[in-house]
Amino acid sequence: MQLLKWSLGLSVALLLIGGLGLFALHRENQVLQEEVQRLSHLIEERPVELATFMASYERFLTKLHQAGTAQNWELAAFYYEELEETAEQLEKLNVSDDGVPVSAMMRPNLIEPLEAVEKAIQARNKAAFQAALKGVVARCNSCHVAAGKPYVRFALPEEGQPIRQLFSKDTDN
Repeated sequence: MQLLKWSLGLSVALLLIGGLGLFALHRENQVLQEEVQRLSHLIEERPVELATFMASYERFLTKLHQAGTAQNWELAAFYYEELEETAEQLEKLNVSDDGVPVSAMMRPNLIEPLEAVEKAIQARNKAAFQAALKGVVARCNSCHVAAGKPYVRFALPEEGQPIRQLFSKDTDN
């Protein structure tokens, strides 16, 4: 009999503790939902600025190029990762710009071509690195054409120089 009372008391205590835990979770969920509602206007007020991502790509690609050209493979690996992470971030944001599905274009036009760059860095192969980077820049330019912005073009520079944007209308550059 004593064991039955003790078991019943323990069961009631466990039910109370469980109920309090569920109440606390429910309250925390309410607080988080209110916070999401309070902050959701920021998405509409501060849309993703595509030019900011593109400027980051250009900067990281320039630094990646410089590091690989100097055969500083650790630094090249660092900038490769920065470039890849930035592209993956934009891919996740599901951004469209003037009806162009920019986020959907990240994987085939930047993330996948970067894989050859990563392999060249791992192999510490300067010639493969330069060829892979040339392929990435070509994909960037073809993506700009597909996005209706063929006038945004880049080229790999001479050794020791940064990536450069081409400003002339001459497409043979």
